[in-house]
Amino acid sequence: GRSNSGEGGEDRVRFKPLDNGDSMVSRIKQVASGRFGVTAEYLVNATDLQIKMAQGA
Repeated sequence: GRSNSGEGGEDRVRFKPLDNGDSMVSRIKQVASGRFGVTAEYLVNATDLQIKMAQGA
């Protein structure tokens, strides 16, 4: 399975691999209209991106 960051971004500490080689990074990154926590570093650490194009009322 793949983990998803949600719309709130992700702590950059999670981008660094653990000492045993495991990773805490969320593979799927979400970008919404508010772009909360979205940086270039956040985006390049994604395998997949989910971009919200519109929001209903």
